Amino acid sequence: MQFSAALALVGAFSVAQAYSFVGCSATAVSSVSKTDMFMSFGLCEDFCKKEACGAPTVMALSGNLCHCGKMPDQNDLVDEALCNTPCPGYGMDSCGGPNTFSIFSI
Repeated sequence: MQFSAALALVGAFSVAQAYSFVGCSATAVSSVSKTDMFMSFGLCEDFCKKEACGAPTVMALSGNLCHCGKMPDQNDLVDEALCNTPCPGYGMDSCGGPNTFSIFSI
């Protein structure tokens, strides 16, 4: 019984998120980008941390696109309801919307 409780605790820590939602933006300031038919938060985060050497402060997702860069201007933020398209690689994640980007700090 104690083993299964410990296993559940380890599992809970292994899926901890390393990003937080900033908002929905009409633009994505990008230093590096990647397209992948299986895009998800995790895939974009891994790419941003690896390719940008930890420099970007945000990741921006729109459909199968991942952008890594600096925080967009506050004037570019739009209604969060416009960023409700499921990510193609993991439908529980939201990957922006038509002409919008879900912005996450990393």
